[in-house]
Amino acid sequence: MRKKVTNCALRVASALTVLPTACYLLLTFLLLNFKSHSQVTSIYWVQFNSKSANLFLPSSAFLSQKSIERRTKQQIPVIENDYPVFQPYIQSVAGIADSVIHTLKWFNAITIKVADTNKLSSIRALAYVKTVQRIDVPVSSAKQQEEKLKVDLQYTSAASNTDYGNAENQTSMLRLNKLHDAGYKGKGICIAVFDNGFTNVNQLPAYKKVFDENRVLYTYDFANRNQNVYSSGMHGTYVLSTIAANEPGKFVGTAPDADFLLFATEDDNSETIMEELHWAEAAEKADSIGADIFSTSLGYVTYDNNFPYRSYGDMAGNFTIITQAANIANSKGILVINSAGNEGAKAWKYISAPADGTDVFTVGSVDDKKVISNFSSRGPNASGQLKPEVCAQGGGVAVLDAGGFAAFSAGTSFSCPIIAGSAACLMQAAPSKSANEIKNAIIKSAHLFSTPNNDYGYGIPNFFSAYIALNEKLDSLVAGNTTLQVFPNPLQASSQLFMRNAKEGEVKIELADLSGKVIHKLTVATLANELNLIPLPFTDLLSAGEYLLRIITPSEKKTLRVIKTDE
Repeated sequence: MRKKVTNCALRVASALTVLPTACYLLLTFLLLNFKSHSQVTSIYWVQFNSKSANLFLPSSAFLSQKSIERRTKQQIPVIENDYPVFQPYIQSVAGIADSVIHTLKWFNAITIKVADTNKLSSIRALAYVKTVQRIDVPVSSAKQQEEKLKVDLQYTSAASNTDYGNAENQTSMLRLNKLHDAGYKGKGICIAVFDNGFTNVNQLPAYKKVFDENRVLYTYDFANRNQNVYSSGMHGTYVLSTIAANEPGKFVGTAPDADFLLFATEDDNSETIMEELHWAEAAEKADSIGADIFSTSLGYVTYDNNFPYRSYGDMAGNFTIITQAANIANSKGILVINSAGNEGAKAWKYISAPADGTDVFTVGSVDDKKVISNFSSRGPNASGQLKPEVCAQGGGVAVLDAGGFAAFSAGTSFSCPIIAGSAACLMQAAPSKSANEIKNAIIKSAHLFSTPNNDYGYGIPNFFSAYIALNEKLDSLVAGNTTLQVFPNPLQASSQLFMRNAKEGEVKIELADLSGKVIHKLTVATLANELNLIPLPFTDLLSAGEYLLRIITPSEKKTLRVIKTDE
């Protein structure tokens, strides 16, 4: 996370107020006018009053199949704000303006640059133009903020003796390692990461498998308007490592098998409302491609030259344009996850936008001992909604730098993607569940669920417990105190061995035919007095028939009968 945040007294007016209806969003752009117009660039918001013939387009013309499937699964209809802005309208305005910057279909609007303000009357005269209003943006100057997205790294040669390397604690704290052990590492789930760039990610060994398997589906730098996100921005590299890195023995992230969209929405040379607009544009793109999860380690309260700036009252859940876009993304069936911010020990103290969002899943930070980090921004939002929702490790957190070296750092910038990757694993494990069902299961699994507060939210989640709660069969096994069972049985590719051991240690598993001949073997480590889910990787290799599954522990041996059918 970032931002030098001050306790502002004035309420910003550069924001959008969205009033959803069954068919469209009614937009009002509120602007703060200053006496000296020499302090602002000539950037304008142009909103149209309809989408005209575009409303007759098939959804496949502007949404990918994956995006459509996400909506269908969650029973979310395609509505007017899904349809693109009518291109002839854009072209007419572009013919008058100097350039078009953003196209925002959710708001049926574009942003433009105009040097000669006399042209504005011609734009306003167009019958299909509803609103033309200036967006106040300071001209380029020496940065007034502290360096954006600055991250302090501490290097160490110490490493865990597990595959996770230095990332072991932040993974096991969430019991995510048990979900990984059950075979769920985010495969098939698309995570859109919004940051300032991802320097060297395409060259580092930790991401070789991601690129070899073509799981970076799309990249774009919305600040510089090009597709190269790999040559600028260190912060995004650190953030992405907590999810996507995969170097067993050195560092393994929370969702190493997921798919990714990598978006640079930050401009490291300035801090203006333009970055919120970049984010909104990126959110629409991610939705249309088919993202399942957003991971955003960004937040907005102040801008360069304090121009314009916001008060805590603006963190009301749906005031700023970025928060509105985040809430809309959630309405499309996307789990929007955002860092709470690093202002907990400062005068501001509170969350920023879009972490304040009514439908945003906000993540705070704890240290490696599960104690709330002093820097973790606090809630509630200005409407009184509990924030953050959950916490993960952000203090003493492990990352990989742009050279691929392991280090430790701190910030809700990292607790956010740790949760995002974990949520991807849970989505893979519970594919029939909606984004909001996934979010609610995570919240209900957290250690302070019955006694939440605005420091920890609902607390630190247990993703293995969330998985069990979402799986009716598993939930019934737990409720019935079952100690050993294979499910599903008859065997499927997803079949697993459910077991609860009194002692920790290695367990040998043998699959034999009815004559006693051993066909397959595996050895796994299990934990004492905890539920263990063990994938059975050989199920697809079996012919139809009946088999014996032997479970051998240091103290006993048990046998289960399992069946494989042709279906």
